[in-house]
Amino acid sequence: MDKGHNAASRWPLPLFAALCVMEASVLNHNSKFQIINFIEQHKLNGVMNNTKWNKLFHDLNEVDELISFKVTYIDGTTWPEPEATFPFTSELAQIWGNFLALEFIDINAKISHSRGALLNDEVVDHIGKIIQICIDNSAKFSITEEGVRIYGYLRHSDSVQLYNYT
Repeated sequence: MDKGHNAASRWPLPLFAALCVMEASVLNHNSKFQIINFIEQHKLNGVMNNTKWNKLFHDLNEVDELISFKVTYIDGTTWPEPEATFPFTSELAQIWGNFLALEFIDINAKISHSRGALLNDEVVDHIGKIIQICIDNSAKFSITEEGVRIYGYLRHSDSVQLYNYT
């Protein structure tokens, strides 16, 4: 095949167009090009960068107990997936360093400790620690029923009640 040929010249146009549409509908969270195009198309306003996320995750990792997270990406997909047994995970390593597509992260600040079959679980709430970590890192966040939501991007169409720490 000579170098002048491309995918469009090898496939019939309707098939090539259909493949492009199909490919465009699935956002590859590891493709900087696709993510940047998505951000521009949806007019997302970035409020975090890799340096801030790394520092924030480092500080969150220092909390004396395993706190749980749920990530929502800019295309609306989540990790862990909605079908997962547990809606939150303590596995920060899965997303650490790959922040470009991260729209927000929900943190479950309440940790339950079993006290046996006959007693109710002891619930420890770390929301104060997490709020202080967010403030120390100048993160844009809001309070949720489970704990805290930290934003990587804000959408112009959403009215978000950000925590006011001034």
